[in-house]
Amino acid sequence: MDLQNFYTEILKLSDTQLVQALTENSQIKLIKKGDVLQHIGSPSTELYFLMKGLLRGYLLDSKGKEVTDCFVYAHGTPVVSSINLGESSLICIEALEDSELIAIPFSVVLPLIGSNLEVIILYNRLLSNSLKMHWENKTVLVQYTAAERYQWFLESYPGLIKRVSHRYIASFLGMTPVSLSRIRRIVRDGEN
Repeated sequence: MDLQNFYTEILKLSDTQLVQALTENSQIKLIKKGDVLQHIGSPSTELYFLMKGLLRGYLLDSKGKEVTDCFVYAHGTPVVSSINLGESSLICIEALEDSELIAIPFSVVLPLIGSNLEVIILYNRLLSNSLKMHWENKTVLVQYTAAERYQWFLESYPGLIKRVSHRYIASFLGMTPVSLSRIRRIVRDGEN
């Protein structure tokens, strides 16, 4: 998919001048498995959208241990590492697979957020979707049992159980890898 089609078909932008400006100022960025796209504390300079691949966002706890915050795997998903665009990154974003992203400099995006109604609507839609996803994740972590969290993960993140290291999934679900392994075995044995 070319950049222009991405903006019109995936992001649903209809303003031809806006699409042309974004297309002219965007580039495709390739990131290899294991590479870090954004480090914690480093300034964010670009807005990314995932075209293909798999990314993981993580924080560090008080002991410096990685805690998985999110997975980005769906085509067209925005990849943002801080609440406000252009601020220092709150999470580290690393590639779990070779990945392809669209990169747009914040110097292009930020003025549009303040002046273009179509971009304002898109920005609000993306923020709303992100907030909804994060609240669902946090609610699941607090209200579900470990087995229920695992079942929710299988339903909400189809196919990722085969693509993501189980230690990252365990971290994301707030359990140890040993607990996840035990739950997986119970679920697998219950299906047979």
